[in-house]
Amino acid sequence: MNLDERMAFRREMLFDSVKSTMESRGILSASYRFKIVRADKRGHSFVVMVDLSTDFMDAEQGHQRPLMALGEAIRRNALARYGLGVTAVYWRVNEEIRGFDSQSGGTAGPLGDASPEAVRSADVHKYERATAQELAVFEAAWQKSGELSLGDRTYSSDLAPLGGPDSKNSGKDSA
Repeated sequence: MNLDERMAFRREMLFDSVKSTMESRGILSASYRFKIVRADKRGHSFVVMVDLSTDFMDAEQGHQRPLMALGEAIRRNALARYGLGVTAVYWRVNEEIRGFDSQSGGTAGPLGDASPEAVRSADVHKYERATAQELAVFEAAWQKSGELSLGDRTYSSDLAPLGGPDSKNSGKDSA
């Protein structure tokens, strides 16, 4: 894996972490959209920006304390599951998100009723999405603090670069 692939993989892991945190709190995916922005050059730290529906904001979960607790849960989950830092979670109301509105049950075409973000992601496939199995293998290796082997390279730490067979001494030079 090169640096771009590792950064894309970490981004996928964070997407999975945010989605699972929201689901664990009983928040329907129709009531929010989120974006992830890298906060450092190597992709170890991120900022999460969440757009919420007006319906969500009217509910009890949309008050300040539950949102702060949810942001903290997103940070803890990302760090615990994948070792990824989330420096901040930003919230805003987006009136374009229908949320719990009964009008959202329409039957439109596959991309006809899709958000602009969904259309962009359908058009752009720069990296292949990580499968659930790949995420599970990575998470298991991370929890065991073991090494993850991909081809002839070993991914021994989230902070260390991937080294091939010829780069075993490269870590000793950077003291």
